[in-house]
Amino acid sequence: MLKSIKTTAKSPAALSDDALIAAVAQSDVAAFEQIHKKYFPKLMHFARRITGNAEAAEEVANDVLMTVWRTADRFEGRSKPSTWIFGIAYRVAMKQRKKLERRAGDVELDEGMIAARDDTAETVIRGTDLKNALDQLKPELRAVVELTYYNGYLYTEIAEILGCPVGTVKTRMMTARRRLRGILSDDEQTGGEHAVA
Repeated sequence: MLKSIKTTAKSPAALSDDALIAAVAQSDVAAFEQIHKKYFPKLMHFARRITGNAEAAEEVANDVLMTVWRTADRFEGRSKPSTWIFGIAYRVAMKQRKKLERRAGDVELDEGMIAARDDTAETVIRGTDLKNALDQLKPELRAVVELTYYNGYLYTEIAEILGCPVGTVKTRMMTARRRLRGILSDDEQTGGEHAVA
């Protein structure tokens, strides 16, 4: 039977992630709605970077949140709830990517660039170049960049999310930075219309 958060001292919006996960573990729909509202956009963005596909990213985000709903009672609190959630997201996104690679060939329009907030030509070109450069990285490298720069995780947290040693995370970040510099400087040297200043 589904319950609702008891609004004693705090409203659902004011509860910490730990408290929300504990409430979700008790089948609290209002708590789950708060988790969904907070994490769905972040998960979509993260999964989009890993899978390279907006439709697949939405499926990943939904699958992750349903996993949170079903398994919140197993969360032991040894890490932050966000680390646990993104750990699930990484594994689901990598599986989805493998599935997409098996039926590769579709070209997709990047809706994020169309709806760019700052639509000056230079900003759009730079954003496109960076996105294209990120897309050329292996998913494991892209995940480290995404989790560090777009989600603000520490290397120790990323190691937990990806299920690898901290040293591996650092190595992947160094490799990713080196490759991104190489890709972006190649664009500058070719003097193409998408060169980054």
